[in-house]
Amino acid sequence: MKKLKACVVENCIPTPASCVTWNGGDIEYLGICDGDPLTTLLWEIITKLEEIAGEDLSSFDLDSLLDICNQNAPNEVSLLNILNVLKNNQICLKDFIDTLSEQLAELLNQQSVDINLKCYAQFDNLGNSLSITRDQLDQLVIDNLCNHKLRIETLEGKVVGLQSQIDNLDLTPDPTEANVATCVDAVVKPVSSQVVAVAEAHCDLEAATGDPGDIASALANTPGDLNAEFGLIPGWIAVPANWAENYSNLLLEVENLRQRINSIEDTCCALSCDDIELGFTAVFNEDNDGIIIKFTAGAGSDIPSGLEDKGSRVFITDKNGVSVEAPIDIVDNYFNNNETEVGISGLDLSGPLTVEITAKIGSEALICEKCLKKTVQTNAGCKFCTVCNDGDAGVVVVTFSSATQLTVGGTTIINNTTSTTTTTTESEA
Repeated sequence: MKKLKACVVENCIPTPASCVTWNGGDIEYLGICDGDPLTTLLWEIITKLEEIAGEDLSSFDLDSLLDICNQNAPNEVSLLNILNVLKNNQICLKDFIDTLSEQLAELLNQQSVDINLKCYAQFDNLGNSLSITRDQLDQLVIDNLCNHKLRIETLEGKVVGLQSQIDNLDLTPDPTEANVATCVDAVVKPVSSQVVAVAEAHCDLEAATGDPGDIASALANTPGDLNAEFGLIPGWIAVPANWAENYSNLLLEVENLRQRINSIEDTCCALSCDDIELGFTAVFNEDNDGIIIKFTAGAGSDIPSGLEDKGSRVFITDKNGVSVEAPIDIVDNYFNNNETEVGISGLDLSGPLTVEITAKIGSEALICEKCLKKTVQTNAGCKFCTVCNDGDAGVVVVTFSSATQLTVGGTTIINNTTSTTTTTTESEA
């Protein structure tokens, strides 16, 4: 410690206090700056003393100050005497303050603190405890205190929330049992009854489908070569763990096989136009002046499944070359007995009619065209018989034609017959 100087004033020249300035450095806690007039310094000190001791300074202890500067106590403790002591010892006080500053600096220069940090200790890679400075220790303590404070406040909030929940607990719950309906029978009844019903339904289902052991045994029977054949199909499950996954594999397997069958049908057994056979009947309908056209197996029609009409047309022409035209839907009418009637109004019915059909049958990938032709008798010239004399006396020749229509098993057959009758009569005179 720096040795204190004796404050002995000799050969003092009286000088006004306002001409003396403080050169002991800034004293922030007193509001004194280096270079302030002595009057300012004294005023700040007086103000601070007044704040500390009040107006009565009779009990103010000057012993410490007097011991520092080796001065005797004044006969009377008054503000003026205290100020005089301060004024007379300002140099001594400055030296004392400087000494204290040096001691504080020495303390501040001591960086490390030797203390057992317990759970707050930090260690290097070798397990040696790391040293800590006083500033670091203070900061560590503050940080942990703040963390503990935050945890405590958080816990307090949770405790308050839990207490609120406890306070709101209904300690006398309603014993009334809820009534619900389930998919078992869709009847609304108490939950306890529903539990029994669901359990019974579950047992019935298990009896019908098998228990988990039965299901596991069934899954174990899955052929091992299925993965080799179908394993590359997207979504295929190599090791199904339940019936749902096994059923998913089954659907993928069936779809794969279906596509293979379709491919076989489209390539190996593809239909051609030669597979289509068409035959029809055409009958004159005297009542409506129309021609009834029907495609049947008896008439020679055989249309493979998957083929349909693609825009067929029929042309009916009389003996004068006059025609009527109409669309016709060609289907195999053997089973549904459908038929198409084409009106022939305007045609000459005194002779046979020619029925010509341009058939178009096929699918999206195949279109086949065939031309069909048939002659239909209208029977218009056969409503009466013609009797002619061939020139021989006593001989009358009667010739008539007729057409008979016969339906057998859905097939219409038209037979044209011609009969001749010769009658011998006696000649007249």
